[in-house]
Amino acid sequence: MTTAKQPTEIKDLPTPKGHLLLGHLPEFHKTANKHQVLERWVEECGELYRIHFAGMKLIVSANPQLNHKVLKLRPEKFRRLSKMAEIIEEMGVLSVFNAEGETWRRHRIPIARALNARRIRTFHPVLRAKTGSILKKLSDRAATGEKVAVQEEFMLFTIDVTTSIAFGYEMDMINQQQDEFQDHLKTIFPMINERISAPLPVWRVFKQEKDRKLETSLKVIEGIVHRFINEARERIKKQPELRENPTNLLESLLVDKEAHNFSDKDIYSNVFTMLLAGEDTTSNSISWAVFYLAQHPDLVRKIREEAIAVYNGEDVAPSQEHLSRLVYTHAVVQEALRIKPTSPQLYLESNEEVVLENLRIPKNTRIILQNKVAQTEAQYFTRPHEFLPERWLESECPVHQNHSPDLVKTFGAGPRFCPGKYLAINEMLILLSALCKQFDFRLAVDPQEVNEQFEFTMYPENLWIEFTPVGNDVPSAV
Repeated sequence: MTTAKQPTEIKDLPTPKGHLLLGHLPEFHKTANKHQVLERWVEECGELYRIHFAGMKLIVSANPQLNHKVLKLRPEKFRRLSKMAEIIEEMGVLSVFNAEGETWRRHRIPIARALNARRIRTFHPVLRAKTGSILKKLSDRAATGEKVAVQEEFMLFTIDVTTSIAFGYEMDMINQQQDEFQDHLKTIFPMINERISAPLPVWRVFKQEKDRKLETSLKVIEGIVHRFINEARERIKKQPELRENPTNLLESLLVDKEAHNFSDKDIYSNVFTMLLAGEDTTSNSISWAVFYLAQHPDLVRKIREEAIAVYNGEDVAPSQEHLSRLVYTHAVVQEALRIKPTSPQLYLESNEEVVLENLRIPKNTRIILQNKVAQTEAQYFTRPHEFLPERWLESECPVHQNHSPDLVKTFGAGPRFCPGKYLAINEMLILLSALCKQFDFRLAVDPQEVNEQFEFTMYPENLWIEFTPVGNDVPSAV
């Protein structure tokens, strides 16, 4: 008779060296790049270990099988880290991002509907117009030989796309139009990251100038969004056809409001969340893709040849159908998301005791899912530190002995996968294809000088690119 193997207890997991009283808090908080600290501890302790921050205990898992099971068990058995949810909620926001249980389910349905693949097709004119704007700007820069801080430029692109799709607001940050709305958003997002990382919620008992500034910005943003809500409501009354074909997220949520018992505050919260999630994640992913493409002109040429074959007479893909034919560009997008995930770790808590991968996880256990490590390990991806889009092409996969696409968790997994996935991928596709069609580009700095920087999401610090317009004598087929 075989005796069942006893589950491993958290106390029996390895732990990195730390301070006697403060534990691993000093090491973790002395750098913004917390993901690199976690990765270093994986090298020291293995893919599953425990840490504590002045007594607060956490598990860190770089085990892809365990991480996948945890994500699949949301929201019933695991939830987002309660501290993160609380900080966002105390800013007046309860949305599909930080809600749990039945509240999350009530929010999820209309948001998923508003951002599904069919609705995303109706947003293509916005993507095309904004792509055209940034191409014009980069063409002007290329004409003068000026090097470009592309991460900042791509951020302006995604801000313009997001605000237009969220509520039809034309911000035009690409052309450096000063805007009160964006000025206040710039105040809010860094403060969210700072408060999530703070050991103690000092702002709840003593408000500094930055805290008062945050409160002012939140009130202004809320007022502006509620004005947009009222304007959209009036627009729907005057144009009943918008009920069948809403032109932005705000109109879509208003149309679905009664069916899902949505209040104006619910709508505000979810629009705010789209601004939070839609700006830096997508722009950072585009930036990482350009970082690698600038070092591989052969890949740029392949994307260009594909663009010419698919939409030869246009500067930008004219329709969603054209985007769907950019097979090689899509492989480049997938490879960028694999090798440089902008959210390298997720912070969760258990709602009840579970045993996963023979590890007993008690109720209310805090767990950090470190997903980037597995995405760059040889046992899951052949030549994992090389940028190889071909690994994502079906005809090329036999060349690569190891290929585990399900390990890539850029958009999460399970019921709580990111509803903005289709929009993000379309933004990456349309811009990368258009950039490569019109420009050659190269790094204006040494690759070693471009560093991972983590501020709520991971972006390439010090990424400077020089663009050169291409001629019209490019091969006309892939």
